Amino acid sequence: MCPKPNDTSSALSKKSHVEIFSEPVPALFTALMSEADTQERWITFTFPVDFYTDPYRPKLEKEFKYWTQSAEQEVAPVKDVITLNCTVAYMSQCMSWNKCKQSCKSTGAQSYRWFHDGCCECVGDTCINFGIDESRCLNCPEPKEEDEEVDDEEVSYIYDNEENEHKEKRDSPKA
Repeated sequence: MCPKPNDTSSALSKKSHVEIFSEPVPALFTALMSEADTQERWITFTFPVDFYTDPYRPKLEKEFKYWTQSAEQEVAPVKDVITLNCTVAYMSQCMSWNKCKQSCKSTGAQSYRWFHDGCCECVGDTCINFGIDESRCLNCPEPKEEDEEVDDEEVSYIYDNEENEHKEKRDSPKA
């Protein structure tokens, strides 16, 4: 049989918690994420993000436009967009919210996103909207085991605290 794909369509994989770190270390994050992790503790995704520069320009009362004419060449207009690469790292294993926060902080990330299915995403400093809003961890959520058929005869297990063993007890009618 072929292995089943990682199904991240559960309701838990769609909900997440995000937070920005007060003291990120972008150089550390870039150094750690520049190459694939040989131990596969995380996987990285890098994608382009457009930043519009209009909101950062000073607003002048009068706008001056300069036109130059040259017979030699034409100059292309300056675009109001800067494109940067955003890098995010998904931790391979499921982890708690607090462990996700600490793990991402130790990588120098700008922020993190912890999905309610246990997937953890560390987000670089050139990303917007906390990276990718999708759970993409390698081994998380953990695969569900197929439901086993229940026999007509119910079997219950009692944990014996004194001997630390599982004992099987079959329910039978009392005489």
